[in-house]
Amino acid sequence: MSEVATAVSDEVFSALAENLRHILETRALLCVIAPEDVQGEAVVEAALSRCDGADSVMVATAAPGSLAALLDAFHAALHLGARPRRLADAQRAVEDELARRPWPVVVVRDAHLLRTEALLYVYGLWSLFQERERRMPVVLVGSERIRSVLRRPSLASLESCIFIWHRLTPSP
Repeated sequence: MSEVATAVSDEVFSALAENLRHILETRALLCVIAPEDVQGEAVVEAALSRCDGADSVMVATAAPGSLAALLDAFHAALHLGARPRRLADAQRAVEDELARRPWPVVVVRDAHLLRTEALLYVYGLWSLFQERERRMPVVLVGSERIRSVLRRPSLASLESCIFIWHRLTPSP
């Protein structure tokens, strides 16, 4: 088994950085497809670190990919402490904290592992911020499976709003 590569070529990294700058300007949705031998979230985080003012919120999803697990991940990423038992309270706490931040950028790691309800929450969160003055970009990072996941009929609205699809390739 080969070692997991975190590095990509300068050309691939520059293209990702350019796409990130574009979605930061437009506050859009970006889907980054990373092969198994590339740690997409690490590459995205490195590219975001070069974007002045962006406050990245790295959400590390976990099994079983449910809405409750996603909210646990949001609470951890936002340093909100233990998640309230009621999901509505947990959602409100996440929304309030993101609204408090000057320029949040949500990066959802392993998005292909999320269940439909969790992806619908991410879409709803992005949509909620589109109605506000300070809109919020979202980056979904996942394996090639993310394409088939987002083709679920119930996720058609989310898929149609992906502004840029970016595929990472490992360094030779």
